Amino acid sequence: MRKCKGILMACMALAAMTYSCNDASNKHMTDASQNIKEANADVNKAILETGDSAKAAAVSNWKTFNNESDTAIAGIEKDIAVLEANIAKANNKEKKKLQADVNAAKQKLEALKARLQQKNVEFNESLQKFDSTVVSKNQSFEREFNHDIHELGTAFKDIFKDNVK
Repeated sequence: MRKCKGILMACMALAAMTYSCNDASNKHMTDASQNIKEANADVNKAILETGDSAKAAAVSNWKTFNNESDTAIAGIEKDIAVLEANIAKANNKEKKKLQADVNAAKQKLEALKARLQQKNVEFNESLQKFDSTVVSKNQSFEREFNHDIHELGTAFKDIFKDNVK
């Protein structure tokens, strides 16, 4: 009987220990779960803040690009006006060639203006669902547009050179 009493006491002690360990384990699980929830909230907040700052940087870069593009377009339009004044002074054979060159350049400029205007609309729409692809697409467009503007400007300088001969 003493042995049974001892075994019973040992079982009760083991059960109490298991129960208390189980409570401690549950507490640790609850704490860990809470820590994970807090960490996720912090990560989500950081993502939003990073997204907001990336979005602000993209908007700033786009405005700078747009201003530079408008300046380049205005410069080309000024070159067109100068060239048209020079065309009026040229002989008939040169007038036809120069006028054809100017008309072709005007068409290219109008196409570039239309592309820029369309991209402005697309950019404003993309701000609603802003992600990393917006930035990369804008950078790609900016490179292409700057290249095209540069080529158009070079074409006008070449027209002026031909006119000087």
